[in-house]
Amino acid sequence: MRHILTALALSLTCALPAIVHAEPAKVQFATEVFFDSGSARLSADAVSILDQVVSKSSELEPELIMAIGHTDALLSDARAQTLSVQRAEAVKKYLADKGFERIRIYTEGKAKRLPAAGNDTREGRARNNRVEVQLVGPRAGAAEH
Repeated sequence: MRHILTALALSLTCALPAIVHAEPAKVQFATEVFFDSGSARLSADAVSILDQVVSKSSELEPELIMAIGHTDALLSDARAQTLSVQRAEAVKKYLADKGFERIRIYTEGKAKRLPAAGNDTREGRARNNRVEVQLVGPRAGAAEH
């Protein structure tokens, strides 16, 4: 029985995706895209910011784009997690539609676990309804261009 449990634990460990952490020195460009409370729809302001990301990515040729979604604390834990992932995926879809390789866009939802501001004011909650976007590291061979 112990061998089966060990094999199961090993299988689960191998099946889980690795957590991606960018070294600060490798982050070439970072910005935030904000969302209306409870929404994963990209606003005109969000699209404008993402267009800047597209411009920077063509200039910097990053190895990876990270899109980390967040929410305010007004939602249940489960809804906050779902919404934070939906926000990150909305950013990924927009960037992919603009020509960036989907495989090079990492998304993750942090829900309400890492607020940028307090949730006791409308302004604080607005700052927490965001996706952090980072362009990480130059793509191999990019310096040769």
